[in-house]
Amino acid sequence: MSERMEAAALALDAYEQHLFGDLATGHRTDHAEAEGLLHALVVDLINYGEGNRLDVVDLLDALVQARLDRGGAITNPRYSFRLNTEVQFRNRDAEPHRGFITELKSSGPGQNAECVLRIPGIIDPQHTTTSQLEPATRMAPILTRTCGTAYSALDAEDTITELITRLPRHQPEADPHALADLTELSAALAAWSGTKPEWMLEHARFRAGEIRPVPDGLSPAARRAAAGFPNDIAALLAGEQPAPSPSSRPDPPAANPHPRQM
Repeated sequence: MSERMEAAALALDAYEQHLFGDLATGHRTDHAEAEGLLHALVVDLINYGEGNRLDVVDLLDALVQARLDRGGAITNPRYSFRLNTEVQFRNRDAEPHRGFITELKSSGPGQNAECVLRIPGIIDPQHTTTSQLEPATRMAPILTRTCGTAYSALDAEDTITELITRLPRHQPEADPHALADLTELSAALAAWSGTKPEWMLEHARFRAGEIRPVPDGLSPAARRAAAGFPNDIAALLAGEQPAPSPSSRPDPPAANPHPRQM
């Protein structure tokens, strides 16, 4: 048993003892009692989360979908490739290589479904078939300083867009913690999708309806689009990193302290 599984078993030990005391048979040896305890614990966790304004239900839904995507109890392909499913190309050398399904179109019985992907950092939709795809490797959760925890790549993309939208325009200073979150999330999502952090910011502004599409990569249009934001965001789009700021968590290290030469 792994350390994390043992930690879960210890938590269930405490929960069982609290509910049944000495009347408990023991979930470690009684399969039926273990199933009943797990069901009760999940329900109580949902109630606890709702009572404390925690997004537990969406998290559970995401975990169940991830299980289905990896061939769990339900292995029908129509469950593995749904809208907003995180997928990656079977060809591991493909770049960019991970994104989200935004459209599905069946080509007939026995044929592969055509689909459209949104790849973070790439504004133009990518067209392919499900035969070229497989469920994507999950991105590790990221605890942000200003927006809670991003539990998935889709969460990270939405959080980046939210941060871009709410950061003040035409002001010399922005929340340094929000900027640090933006830097960390952009870097993580770029690594996951196989693109670049500065493309993430450009794509986020496009998704927020603030700029028109521009060619992939850092273009003069992208630099001009950054001019309306604080200097730190312009620096991010130019390939630099904002200066570190005090926080309860360490800010990401500066990957490139000097401006990129055009």
